[in-house]
Amino acid sequence: MPTAAEAIAEPTLYGVMITQTAYYYTTYSMDPRWMKIYVAVLFVADTLNSVFNMAWIYGVLINNFGNASALGIGNWLFETEQALTGIIAMQVQLFYAWRIYKLTGQLWLVATVAVPSVIGGLSGVGTAIGVGILPQFSGLQRLKVVVILWLMGAVVCDMIITTVLTWYLRKNRTAYTRTKGLISRMLQLIVSNGLLTAAFAAADVVAYLATTNSYHLIFNFPLCKLYGNTVMSTLNARSMLAPASSTAQYQGDGHVSFDGNTPWRQSSDTPSKSSQGNAGDNTTSRPAQIMVNVETHEMIDIPRQAMMKDGSWSDRDIEGELKSGGVI
Repeated sequence: MPTAAEAIAEPTLYGVMITQTAYYYTTYSMDPRWMKIYVAVLFVADTLNSVFNMAWIYGVLINNFGNASALGIGNWLFETEQALTGIIAMQVQLFYAWRIYKLTGQLWLVATVAVPSVIGGLSGVGTAIGVGILPQFSGLQRLKVVVILWLMGAVVCDMIITTVLTWYLRKNRTAYTRTKGLISRMLQLIVSNGLLTAAFAAADVVAYLATTNSYHLIFNFPLCKLYGNTVMSTLNARSMLAPASSTAQYQGDGHVSFDGNTPWRQSSDTPSKSSQGNAGDNTTSRPAQIMVNVETHEMIDIPRQAMMKDGSWSDRDIEGELKSGGVI
């Protein structure tokens, strides 16, 4: 039963969204204010979607327990699912359109993302209006045009975003080891996130067209949560995609230093083993020093000005962007 599956998936995915949002605000307190507002609006919309969906599921499974006809009727709570899914998907996709502009500076690429995104978002709202006019689920088959525009707009937009970002990052991959590894991990995240949302939207379309039953809701209800979680995982990946690497060196000068900072020196009151040995031995070995160098990475927006003439990125320019607190 689709409703039972929704009752399980809904709170699970919302719990992931809560965790990711809390992690974002505790980890990226230095992000621009507009981005914090963007995350807040996204979280509020996702919360409203969860509240409305759970209220509808409660009404169907609890208040109308044993009433099979209730499973085939959509009320105003059900209508909000289509509207909020379209709005949240458009909000996420336009955020990726902004990222594409920051990377490439090409407005025509932004337009290829924005046009299907807006069409899909508005069609989602149109589907909600259509459900209000035809509340019986069997009437959804009469809304094929607007439903297909909604879901296929999401599929096309997600594939364009994945293709453009993958193409651009692969094109500008450099031979620098420090940046090449980061770009490879970014590509893995972009492809996995884009294909996940596109696959669910495509499965929703196929199930909707294949049968008059409401099996397509199995893919439709999680779609809203998947969009919110994918963009949050992208934002939070800045501190997780690039694991720190550390090395240790023994210097033998009697102190320990971390990353070139003020060293901690071993107390002179502690004699070495060699000084406690033969009293006639004039040579004493000092305790070994441990030097720990920690290298960290952060993912940032790389402006076009930070590129070299061959279109690649230099480590020095990237380090400058890191110091300036850039965000990707």
